[in-house]
Amino acid sequence: MDASQQNQTKTKERVRPALPAHVLVFIEGFCLMVVELIAGRIMAPYLGVSLYTWTSVIGVVLLGITVGNFCGGILAEKYHADRRIIGYIFFLSGVVAAASVYVFEPVYLMVSVLGLPQQASALLFSLLGFFPTSFLLSLITPIVIANSLKSLERTGTTVGGIYAISSVASILGTFATGFFLIAWFGVNFLMLSVAAVLALTGIYTAAEPRLTRSSLSVLILGLLWGGLLLPGRCETETAYYCVRAESVQRTDLGQGLALRLDYLVHSYVFDRSSKLGYDYELVYADASEYAAARLPDRKLSALFIGGGGYTMPRYLAELYPGSRMDVAEIDPGVTKYVEDRLGLNPEDPDIRTYNGDARMFLARDAGGRRYDLIFGDAFNDYSVPYHLTTLEFARMVKEHLAPGGIYALNIIDKAGDGRLTASFIKTLSGVFPSVELMNTDLDWTRGGRDTYVILASDRLFNADEWRSAADAAHELRLKAGNPSPQVLAQRLAPADIERYFDPDKGVLLTDDYAPTDALTTSLFRSGR
Repeated sequence: MDASQQNQTKTKERVRPALPAHVLVFIEGFCLMVVELIAGRIMAPYLGVSLYTWTSVIGVVLLGITVGNFCGGILAEKYHADRRIIGYIFFLSGVVAAASVYVFEPVYLMVSVLGLPQQASALLFSLLGFFPTSFLLSLITPIVIANSLKSLERTGTTVGGIYAISSVASILGTFATGFFLIAWFGVNFLMLSVAAVLALTGIYTAAEPRLTRSSLSVLILGLLWGGLLLPGRCETETAYYCVRAESVQRTDLGQGLALRLDYLVHSYVFDRSSKLGYDYELVYADASEYAAARLPDRKLSALFIGGGGYTMPRYLAELYPGSRMDVAEIDPGVTKYVEDRLGLNPEDPDIRTYNGDARMFLARDAGGRRYDLIFGDAFNDYSVPYHLTTLEFARMVKEHLAPGGIYALNIIDKAGDGRLTASFIKTLSGVFPSVELMNTDLDWTRGGRDTYVILASDRLFNADEWRSAADAAHELRLKAGNPSPQVLAQRLAPADIERYFDPDKGVLLTDDYAPTDALTTSLFRSGR
Protein backbone atom coordinates (compact mmCIF):
# COMPACT_ATOMS: atom_id res chain seq x y z
CA MET A 1 0.00 0.00 0.00
CA ASP A 2 1.50 3.33 -1.05
CA ALA A 3 1.63 6.48 1.12
CA SER A 4 -1.45 8.03 -0.53
CA GLN A 5 -3.57 4.96 0.18
CA GLN A 6 -2.34 4.84 3.80
CA ASN A 7 -3.38 8.47 4.35
CA GLN A 8 -6.82 7.83 2.88
CA THR A 9 -7.23 4.79 5.13
CA LYS A 10 -6.24 6.85 8.23
CA THR A 11 -8.72 9.55 7.27
CA LYS A 12 -11.53 7.01 7.02
CA GLU A 13 -10.50 5.46 10.34
CA ARG A 14 -10.63 8.76 12.24
CA VAL A 15 -13.31 8.76 14.86
CA ARG A 16 -15.07 12.07 15.33
CA PRO A 17 -15.41 13.34 18.93
CA ALA A 18 -18.72 12.63 20.61
CA LEU A 19 -19.34 16.39 20.75
CA PRO A 20 -18.98 18.54 17.63
CA ALA A 21 -15.63 20.31 17.29
CA HIS A 22 -17.18 23.77 17.62
CA VAL A 23 -18.89 22.78 20.89
CA LEU A 24 -15.62 21.49 22.32
CA VAL A 25 -13.63 24.63 21.53
CA PHE A 26 -16.51 26.78 22.75
CA ILE A 27 -16.44 25.06 26.14
CA GLU A 28 -12.66 25.34 26.25
CA GLY A 29 -12.56 29.04 25.32
CA PHE A 30 -15.40 30.04 27.63
CA CYS A 31 -14.00 28.19 30.64
CA LEU A 32 -10.48 29.47 30.06
CA MET A 33 -11.60 33.09 30.27
CA VAL A 34 -13.76 32.39 33.31
CA VAL A 35 -10.67 31.00 35.05
CA GLU A 36 -8.59 34.04 34.04
CA LEU A 37 -11.18 36.51 35.36
CA ILE A 38 -11.68 34.50 38.54
CA ALA A 39 -7.92 34.44 39.13
CA GLY A 40 -7.72 38.12 40.00
CA ARG A 41 -10.61 37.85 42.46
CA ILE A 42 -9.17 34.70 44.03
CA MET A 43 -5.83 36.41 44.65
CA ALA A 44 -7.38 39.56 46.13
CA PRO A 45 -8.07 38.22 49.66
CA TYR A 46 -4.50 36.93 49.84
CA LEU A 47 -2.37 39.52 48.04
CA GLY A 48 -4.68 42.44 47.38
CA VAL A 49 -5.35 43.92 43.96
CA SER A 50 -2.66 45.80 42.10
CA LEU A 51 -1.05 46.14 38.71
CA TYR A 52 1.32 43.37 39.77
CA THR A 53 -1.38 40.82 40.54
CA TRP A 54 -3.18 41.37 37.23
CA THR A 55 0.14 41.42 35.33
CA SER A 56 1.01 38.05 36.87
CA VAL A 57 -2.39 36.54 36.11
CA ILE A 58 -2.46 37.68 32.48
CA GLY A 59 1.18 36.77 31.88
CA VAL A 60 0.85 33.29 33.40
CA VAL A 61 -2.37 32.51 31.53
CA LEU A 62 -0.76 33.63 28.26
CA LEU A 63 2.23 31.43 29.08
CA GLY A 64 -0.12 28.51 29.66
CA ILE A 65 -1.85 29.17 26.34
CA THR A 66 1.45 29.40 24.48
CA VAL A 67 2.96 26.23 25.93
CA GLY A 68 -0.38 24.44 25.72
CA ASN A 69 -0.88 25.25 22.03
CA PHE A 70 2.63 24.08 21.21
CA CYS A 71 2.31 20.81 23.13
CA GLY A 72 -1.22 20.36 21.80
CA GLY A 73 0.18 20.43 18.28
CA ILE A 74 2.56 17.60 19.17
CA LEU A 75 -0.24 15.57 20.72
CA ALA A 76 -2.45 16.25 17.70
CA GLU A 77 0.09 14.63 15.40
CA LYS A 78 0.50 11.66 17.70
CA TYR A 79 -3.08 11.03 18.84
CA HIS A 80 -5.27 12.68 16.20
CA ALA A 81 -7.08 9.42 15.46
CA ASP A 82 -8.06 8.81 19.08
CA ARG A 83 -11.02 10.80 20.35
CA ARG A 84 -10.30 9.72 23.91
CA ILE A 85 -7.28 12.00 24.23
CA ILE A 86 -9.58 15.02 24.00
CA GLY A 87 -11.81 13.57 26.70
CA TYR A 88 -8.84 12.79 28.93
CA ILE A 89 -7.54 16.36 28.66
CA PHE A 90 -10.94 17.84 29.43
CA PHE A 91 -11.31 15.52 32.41
CA LEU A 92 -7.82 16.30 33.71
CA SER A 93 -8.47 20.05 33.26
CA GLY A 94 -11.55 19.72 35.45
CA VAL A 95 -9.64 17.84 38.14
CA VAL A 96 -6.83 20.42 38.15
CA ALA A 97 -9.30 23.33 38.23
CA ALA A 98 -11.07 21.74 41.21
CA ALA A 99 -7.79 21.00 42.96
CA SER A 100 -6.73 24.63 42.64
CA VAL A 101 -9.52 25.63 45.05
CA TYR A 102 -7.82 23.49 47.71
CA VAL A 103 -4.27 24.75 47.12
CA PHE A 104 -4.73 28.52 47.45
CA GLU A 105 -4.31 28.52 51.24
CA PRO A 106 -1.11 26.39 51.16
CA VAL A 107 0.32 28.52 48.33
CA TYR A 108 -0.40 31.69 50.30
CA LEU A 109 1.26 30.22 53.40
CA MET A 110 4.27 29.31 51.30
CA VAL A 111 4.75 32.78 49.82
CA SER A 112 4.19 34.29 53.26
CA VAL A 113 6.83 32.07 54.87
CA LEU A 114 9.27 32.85 52.07
CA GLY A 115 8.72 36.57 52.70
CA LEU A 116 8.68 37.31 48.99
CA PRO A 117 8.01 40.82 47.68
CA GLN A 118 4.65 41.47 46.08
CA GLN A 119 5.74 40.94 42.50
CA ALA A 120 7.33 37.55 43.19
CA SER A 121 4.44 36.47 45.43
CA ALA A 122 1.87 37.32 42.75
CA LEU A 123 3.87 35.53 40.06
CA LEU A 124 4.40 32.38 42.14
CA PHE A 125 0.76 32.33 43.24
CA SER A 126 -0.37 32.62 39.62
CA LEU A 127 2.02 29.93 38.39
CA LEU A 128 0.94 27.38 40.97
CA GLY A 129 -2.72 28.29 40.95
CA PHE A 130 -3.58 28.97 37.30
CA PHE A 131 -0.86 27.80 34.94
CA PRO A 132 -1.85 24.08 35.03
CA THR A 133 -5.47 24.75 34.08
CA SER A 134 -4.65 27.24 31.31
CA PHE A 135 -1.99 24.88 29.95
CA LEU A 136 -4.28 21.85 29.84
CA LEU A 137 -7.19 23.72 28.29
CA SER A 138 -4.91 25.12 25.58
CA LEU A 139 -3.94 21.60 24.49
CA ILE A 140 -7.44 21.02 23.18
CA THR A 141 -7.76 23.38 20.20
CA PRO A 142 -4.83 21.96 18.12
CA ILE A 143 -6.12 18.42 18.68
CA VAL A 144 -9.69 19.35 17.76
CA ILE A 145 -8.38 21.03 14.61
CA ALA A 146 -6.46 17.88 13.66
CA ASN A 147 -9.58 15.79 14.17
CA SER A 148 -11.65 18.20 12.08
CA LEU A 149 -9.46 18.41 8.99
CA LYS A 150 -10.79 16.31 6.15
CA SER A 151 -8.78 17.71 3.30
CA LEU A 152 -6.09 20.28 2.67
CA GLU A 153 -8.50 22.29 0.54
CA ARG A 154 -10.62 23.06 3.63
CA THR A 155 -7.73 23.86 5.98
CA GLY A 156 -8.26 27.64 6.01
CA THR A 157 -11.98 27.62 6.68
CA THR A 158 -11.73 24.77 9.19
CA VAL A 159 -8.94 26.33 11.24
CA GLY A 160 -10.38 29.83 10.93
CA GLY A 161 -13.84 28.69 11.96
CA ILE A 162 -12.60 26.83 15.02
CA TYR A 163 -10.48 29.78 16.18
CA ALA A 164 -13.38 32.15 15.55
CA ILE A 165 -15.70 30.03 17.73
CA SER A 166 -13.02 29.86 20.43
CA SER A 167 -12.63 33.64 20.33
CA VAL A 168 -16.40 34.22 20.54
CA ALA A 169 -16.52 31.86 23.52
CA SER A 170 -13.67 33.76 25.20
CA ILE A 171 -15.45 37.07 24.67
CA LEU A 172 -18.71 35.72 26.09
CA GLY A 173 -16.84 34.15 29.01
CA THR A 174 -15.15 37.47 29.77
CA PHE A 175 -18.33 39.54 29.77
CA ALA A 176 -20.43 36.92 31.54
CA THR A 177 -17.87 36.47 34.32
CA GLY A 178 -17.05 40.14 34.84
CA PHE A 179 -20.61 41.43 34.65
CA PHE A 180 -22.65 38.62 36.19
CA LEU A 181 -21.18 35.30 37.28
CA ILE A 182 -18.78 36.43 40.03
CA ALA A 183 -21.41 38.64 41.62
CA TRP A 184 -24.06 35.93 41.34
CA PHE A 185 -22.14 32.85 42.49
CA GLY A 186 -18.81 33.81 44.09
CA VAL A 187 -15.40 32.61 42.97
CA ASN A 188 -15.27 29.21 44.70
CA PHE A 189 -18.63 28.05 43.41
CA LEU A 190 -17.79 29.40 39.96
CA MET A 191 -14.39 27.69 39.81
CA LEU A 192 -15.90 24.38 40.94
CA SER A 193 -18.68 24.74 38.40
CA VAL A 194 -16.11 25.26 35.64
CA ALA A 195 -14.28 22.19 36.90
CA ALA A 196 -17.50 20.17 36.79
CA VAL A 197 -18.30 21.28 33.24
CA LEU A 198 -14.80 20.36 32.08
CA ALA A 199 -14.77 16.99 33.84
CA LEU A 200 -18.22 16.02 32.58
CA THR A 201 -17.29 17.09 29.04
CA GLY A 202 -14.26 14.83 29.31
CA ILE A 203 -16.32 11.90 30.56
CA TYR A 204 -18.89 12.34 27.79
CA THR A 205 -16.20 12.61 25.13
CA ALA A 206 -13.95 9.75 26.25
CA ALA A 207 -16.15 7.20 28.03
CA GLU A 208 -18.22 4.59 26.23
CA PRO A 209 -20.54 2.70 28.60
CA ARG A 210 -23.50 4.73 29.77
CA LEU A 211 -23.26 3.22 33.24
CA THR A 212 -19.66 4.38 33.56
CA ARG A 213 -20.60 7.88 32.44
CA SER A 214 -23.46 8.12 34.90
CA SER A 215 -21.59 6.78 37.92
CA LEU A 216 -18.53 8.87 37.22
CA SER A 217 -20.67 11.95 36.69
CA VAL A 218 -22.28 11.57 40.11
CA LEU A 219 -18.90 10.91 41.72
CA ILE A 220 -17.20 13.89 40.11
CA LEU A 221 -20.01 16.31 40.89
CA GLY A 222 -20.00 15.16 44.51
CA LEU A 223 -16.25 15.63 44.84
CA LEU A 224 -16.25 19.00 43.14
CA TRP A 225 -19.10 20.61 45.00
CA GLY A 226 -17.83 19.06 48.21
CA GLY A 227 -15.23 21.78 47.97
CA LEU A 228 -17.97 24.27 48.78
CA LEU A 229 -17.80 22.97 52.35
CA LEU A 230 -14.34 24.45 52.66
CA PRO A 231 -14.27 27.53 54.88
CA GLY A 232 -14.30 30.60 52.65
CA ARG A 233 -12.50 33.86 53.17
CA CYS A 234 -15.52 35.94 52.18
CA GLU A 235 -18.92 36.51 53.72
CA THR A 236 -19.97 38.42 50.63
CA GLU A 237 -18.37 38.73 47.22
CA THR A 238 -19.16 41.90 45.34
CA ALA A 239 -18.07 43.10 41.93
CA TYR A 240 -15.09 44.76 43.63
CA TYR A 241 -14.25 43.01 46.90
CA CYS A 242 -14.20 39.93 49.02
CA VAL A 243 -16.00 41.32 52.10
CA ARG A 244 -16.08 39.99 55.64
CA ALA A 245 -16.21 41.22 59.23
CA GLU A 246 -14.06 39.85 62.04
CA SER A 247 -14.48 40.28 65.78
CA VAL A 248 -11.76 42.33 67.47
CA GLN A 249 -11.02 43.16 71.06
CA ARG A 250 -9.16 46.38 71.84
CA THR A 251 -8.04 47.20 75.36
CA ASP A 252 -8.73 50.89 74.76
CA LEU A 253 -11.92 50.64 72.70
CA GLY A 254 -13.53 47.34 73.74
CA GLN A 255 -15.29 44.83 71.51
CA GLY A 256 -15.83 45.65 67.86
CA LEU A 257 -15.78 44.46 64.29
CA ALA A 258 -13.07 44.85 61.69
CA LEU A 259 -14.30 45.25 58.12
CA ARG A 260 -11.96 43.43 55.75
CA LEU A 261 -12.05 44.29 52.04
CA ASP A 262 -10.05 41.65 50.22
CA TYR A 263 -7.19 40.94 52.61
CA LEU A 264 -6.94 44.46 54.09
CA VAL A 265 -8.68 45.58 57.28
CA HIS A 266 -10.26 48.79 56.03
CA SER A 267 -12.30 49.96 59.03
CA TYR A 268 -13.01 49.28 62.68
CA VAL A 269 -16.56 49.66 63.96
CA PHE A 270 -17.20 49.70 67.70
CA ASP A 271 -20.32 50.07 69.84
CA ARG A 272 -20.14 53.87 69.58
CA SER A 273 -19.45 55.88 66.46
CA SER A 274 -17.12 58.16 68.42
CA LYS A 275 -14.56 55.35 68.77
CA LEU A 276 -11.95 55.51 66.03
CA GLY A 277 -9.66 52.56 65.43
CA TYR A 278 -6.88 54.11 63.35
CA ASP A 279 -4.54 56.95 64.30
CA TYR A 280 -4.99 58.58 60.89
CA GLU A 281 -8.74 58.76 61.62
CA LEU A 282 -7.90 60.77 64.73
CA VAL A 283 -5.96 63.18 62.51
CA TYR A 284 -9.08 63.40 60.33
CA ALA A 285 -11.07 64.13 63.49
CA ASP A 286 -8.67 66.93 64.42
CA ALA A 287 -8.96 68.36 60.91
CA SER A 288 -12.76 68.27 61.25
CA GLU A 289 -12.64 70.27 64.48
CA TYR A 290 -10.12 72.64 62.85
CA ALA A 291 -12.71 73.29 60.12
CA ALA A 292 -15.73 73.36 62.45
CA ALA A 293 -14.13 75.98 64.71
CA ARG A 294 -14.26 78.41 61.80
CA LEU A 295 -17.97 77.90 61.21
CA PRO A 296 -20.49 79.91 63.24
CA ASP A 297 -22.96 77.01 63.54
CA ARG A 298 -20.29 74.20 63.63
CA LYS A 299 -22.31 72.27 61.06
CA LEU A 300 -19.90 70.61 58.66
CA SER A 301 -20.37 69.66 55.06
CA ALA A 302 -18.07 66.77 54.18
CA LEU A 303 -17.48 64.46 51.23
CA PHE A 304 -15.88 61.04 51.73
CA ILE A 305 -14.12 59.46 48.79
CA GLY A 306 -14.66 55.84 49.75
CA GLY A 307 -17.02 54.65 52.46
CA GLY A 308 -15.63 51.37 53.77
CA GLY A 309 -17.15 50.85 57.22
CA TYR A 310 -18.52 54.44 57.23
CA THR A 311 -16.55 55.06 60.42
CA MET A 312 -15.72 58.73 59.84
CA PRO A 313 -19.12 59.74 58.41
CA ARG A 314 -20.83 58.27 61.48
CA TYR A 315 -18.30 59.89 63.78
CA LEU A 316 -18.92 63.36 62.36
CA ALA A 317 -22.69 62.84 62.24
CA GLU A 318 -22.67 61.98 65.96
CA LEU A 319 -20.32 64.72 67.18
CA TYR A 320 -21.46 67.49 64.84
CA PRO A 321 -25.28 67.24 64.74
CA GLY A 322 -26.94 68.75 61.73
CA SER A 323 -23.88 68.29 59.52
CA ARG A 324 -24.13 66.77 56.06
CA MET A 325 -22.04 63.75 55.14
CA ASP A 326 -21.90 62.71 51.48
CA VAL A 327 -20.19 59.38 50.76
CA ALA A 328 -19.01 58.39 47.28
CA GLU A 329 -18.62 54.62 47.66
CA ILE A 330 -17.97 52.83 44.38
CA ASP A 331 -19.25 49.46 45.57
CA PRO A 332 -22.98 49.23 46.44
CA GLY A 333 -22.24 45.77 47.84
CA VAL A 334 -20.03 47.28 50.53
CA THR A 335 -22.70 49.82 51.46
CA LYS A 336 -25.34 47.09 51.70
CA TYR A 337 -23.04 44.91 53.80
CA VAL A 338 -22.29 47.75 56.24
CA GLU A 339 -26.02 48.44 56.56
CA ASP A 340 -26.84 44.77 57.20
CA ARG A 341 -23.85 43.77 59.28
CA LEU A 342 -22.24 46.87 60.79
CA GLY A 343 -25.22 48.94 61.83
CA LEU A 344 -25.26 51.75 59.28
CA ASN A 345 -28.71 53.30 59.22
CA PRO A 346 -29.77 53.73 55.58
CA GLU A 347 -32.41 56.25 56.72
CA ASP A 348 -29.93 58.53 58.50
CA PRO A 349 -30.66 61.99 57.02
CA ASP A 350 -27.13 63.21 57.78
CA ILE A 351 -25.36 60.50 55.78
CA ARG A 352 -26.10 60.16 52.08
CA THR A 353 -24.46 57.58 49.88
CA TYR A 354 -23.74 57.88 46.17
CA ASN A 355 -22.68 54.52 44.80
CA GLY A 356 -20.27 55.19 41.99
CA ASP A 357 -16.81 56.44 41.21
CA ALA A 358 -15.89 59.56 43.19
CA ARG A 359 -14.39 61.27 40.17
CA MET A 360 -17.59 60.79 38.23
CA PHE A 361 -19.53 62.16 41.19
CA LEU A 362 -17.44 65.33 41.19
CA ALA A 363 -17.51 65.56 37.40
CA ARG A 364 -21.30 65.74 37.64
CA ASP A 365 -20.79 68.73 39.96
CA ALA A 366 -21.78 66.81 43.11
CA GLY A 367 -25.22 68.42 43.01
CA GLY A 368 -23.66 71.86 43.06
CA ARG A 369 -22.46 71.45 46.64
CA ARG A 370 -19.24 72.81 48.15
CA TYR A 371 -17.65 71.07 51.10
CA ASP A 372 -15.75 72.18 54.18
CA LEU A 373 -13.88 68.87 54.11
CA ILE A 374 -13.15 66.27 51.47
CA PHE A 375 -11.61 63.07 52.77
CA GLY A 376 -9.70 60.69 50.51
CA ASP A 377 -9.92 57.10 51.76
CA ALA A 378 -10.25 55.03 48.59
CA PHE A 379 -6.69 53.69 48.58
CA ASN A 380 -6.75 49.95 49.24
CA ASP A 381 -3.42 49.20 50.93
CA TYR A 382 -0.82 49.55 48.16
CA SER A 383 -3.41 49.58 45.40
CA VAL A 384 -3.88 53.21 44.42
CA PRO A 385 -6.69 54.19 42.00
CA TYR A 386 -4.46 56.35 39.84
CA HIS A 387 -7.29 58.52 38.47
CA LEU A 388 -7.83 59.81 42.03
CA THR A 389 -4.21 60.94 42.35
CA THR A 390 -3.75 63.26 39.40
CA LEU A 391 -3.46 66.99 38.93
CA GLU A 392 -6.76 67.04 37.07
CA PHE A 393 -8.55 65.32 39.95
CA ALA A 394 -6.96 67.68 42.47
CA ARG A 395 -8.40 70.59 40.49
CA MET A 396 -11.84 68.99 40.64
CA VAL A 397 -11.50 68.60 44.40
CA LYS A 398 -10.52 72.25 44.81
CA GLU A 399 -13.52 73.37 42.76
CA HIS A 400 -15.80 71.56 45.22
CA LEU A 401 -14.21 72.89 48.40
CA ALA A 402 -15.67 75.89 50.17
CA PRO A 403 -13.26 78.80 50.79
CA GLY A 404 -10.75 77.62 53.39
CA GLY A 405 -11.91 74.02 52.95
CA ILE A 406 -9.52 71.12 53.55
CA TYR A 407 -8.68 68.14 51.36
CA ALA A 408 -7.35 65.36 53.61
CA LEU A 409 -6.04 62.00 52.46
CA ASN A 410 -4.05 59.21 54.03
CA ILE A 411 -1.18 57.44 52.35
CA ILE A 412 1.18 54.55 53.20
CA ASP A 413 4.86 55.20 52.48
CA LYS A 414 8.41 54.95 53.79
CA ALA A 415 10.45 57.86 55.09
CA GLY A 416 13.61 58.27 53.05
CA ASP A 417 12.18 56.48 50.03
CA GLY A 418 8.74 58.05 49.84
CA ARG A 419 8.38 58.70 46.14
CA LEU A 420 4.61 58.28 46.24
CA THR A 421 4.24 60.86 49.01
CA ALA A 422 6.71 63.15 47.24
CA SER A 423 4.64 62.86 44.07
CA PHE A 424 1.41 63.66 45.92
CA ILE A 425 2.98 66.73 47.51
CA LYS A 426 4.35 67.88 44.18
CA THR A 427 1.02 67.37 42.44
CA LEU A 428 -1.16 68.95 45.12
CA SER A 429 1.22 71.89 45.46
CA GLY A 430 0.40 72.74 41.87
CA VAL A 431 -3.23 73.29 42.88
CA PHE A 432 -3.34 74.28 46.57
CA PRO A 433 -1.34 77.13 48.14
CA SER A 434 -0.99 75.20 51.40
CA VAL A 435 0.03 71.52 51.54
CA GLU A 436 0.94 69.94 54.90
CA LEU A 437 2.19 66.45 55.79
CA MET A 438 1.14 64.95 59.14
CA ASN A 439 2.23 61.87 61.07
CA THR A 440 1.36 60.38 64.46
CA ASP A 441 4.42 58.16 64.95
CA LEU A 442 7.23 59.70 67.01
CA ASP A 443 9.70 57.31 65.36
CA TRP A 444 8.59 57.94 61.78
CA THR A 445 12.16 58.65 60.59
CA ARG A 446 13.22 55.02 61.15
CA GLY A 447 12.46 54.29 57.50
CA GLY A 448 9.75 51.65 57.87
CA ARG A 449 6.28 51.76 56.35
CA ASP A 450 4.01 54.24 58.00
CA THR A 451 0.73 56.07 57.46
CA TYR A 452 0.82 59.78 56.71
CA VAL A 453 -1.95 62.32 56.25
CA ILE A 454 -1.73 65.07 53.66
CA LEU A 455 -3.77 68.22 54.21
CA ALA A 456 -4.29 70.62 51.29
CA SER A 457 -6.16 73.92 51.36
CA ASP A 458 -6.33 77.36 49.82
CA ARG A 459 -5.87 78.78 53.31
CA LEU A 460 -2.50 78.69 55.09
CA PHE A 461 -2.11 76.28 57.98
CA ASN A 462 -2.15 77.82 61.50
CA ALA A 463 -0.24 75.75 64.08
CA ASP A 464 -1.87 77.39 67.12
CA GLU A 465 -5.37 76.83 65.75
CA TRP A 466 -4.48 73.22 65.00
CA ARG A 467 -3.32 72.54 68.58
CA SER A 468 -6.50 74.09 69.95
CA ALA A 469 -8.60 72.02 67.54
CA ALA A 470 -6.78 68.81 68.53
CA ASP A 471 -7.45 69.47 72.22
CA ALA A 472 -11.11 70.29 71.51
CA ALA A 473 -11.55 67.17 69.36
CA HIS A 474 -10.12 65.03 72.15
CA GLU A 475 -12.53 66.53 74.67
CA LEU A 476 -15.45 65.91 72.33
CA ARG A 477 -14.53 62.23 72.08
CA LEU A 478 -14.20 61.90 75.85
CA LYS A 479 -17.65 63.41 76.35
CA ALA A 480 -19.05 61.00 73.75
CA GLY A 481 -17.67 58.00 75.62
CA ASN A 482 -14.49 57.39 73.63
CA PRO A 483 -11.64 56.50 76.01
CA SER A 484 -8.95 56.48 73.31
CA PRO A 485 -5.86 58.59 74.08
CA GLN A 486 -5.27 61.87 72.38
CA VAL A 487 -3.15 61.57 69.28
CA LEU A 488 -1.10 64.64 68.53
CA ALA A 489 -0.36 64.78 64.85
CA GLN A 490 3.08 66.07 64.04
CA ARG A 491 3.36 68.59 61.27
CA LEU A 492 6.49 67.72 59.31
CA ALA A 493 8.71 70.72 58.86
CA PRO A 494 9.67 71.74 55.32
CA ALA A 495 13.25 70.60 56.03
CA ASP A 496 12.01 67.12 57.04
CA ILE A 497 9.80 66.88 53.97
CA GLU A 498 12.71 67.84 51.74
CA ARG A 499 14.96 65.28 53.43
CA TYR A 500 12.61 62.31 53.60
CA PHE A 501 10.04 63.04 50.88
CA ASP A 502 11.86 65.33 48.48
CA PRO A 503 9.18 66.66 46.08
CA ASP A 504 11.89 67.25 43.47
CA LYS A 505 12.22 63.45 43.26
CA GLY A 506 8.50 63.01 42.89
CA VAL A 507 6.46 62.73 39.72
CA LEU A 508 3.85 65.25 38.63
CA LEU A 509 0.87 62.91 38.47
CA THR A 510 -1.43 63.58 35.54
CA ASP A 511 -4.15 61.72 33.70
CA ASP A 512 -1.57 61.04 31.02
CA TYR A 513 1.17 59.81 33.36
CA ALA A 514 0.47 58.47 36.86
CA PRO A 515 2.77 55.48 37.57
CA THR A 516 1.42 54.92 41.08
CA ASP A 517 2.19 51.18 41.16
CA ALA A 518 5.79 51.82 40.18
CA LEU A 519 6.08 54.49 42.88
CA THR A 520 5.19 51.91 45.55
CA THR A 521 7.83 49.39 44.40
CA SER A 522 9.99 49.96 47.49
CA LEU A 523 7.01 49.04 49.68
CA PHE A 524 6.48 45.79 47.79
CA ARG A 525 10.15 44.84 47.98
CA SER A 526 10.07 44.89 51.76
CA GLY A 527 7.08 42.53 51.89
CA ARG A 528 3.98 43.14 53.99
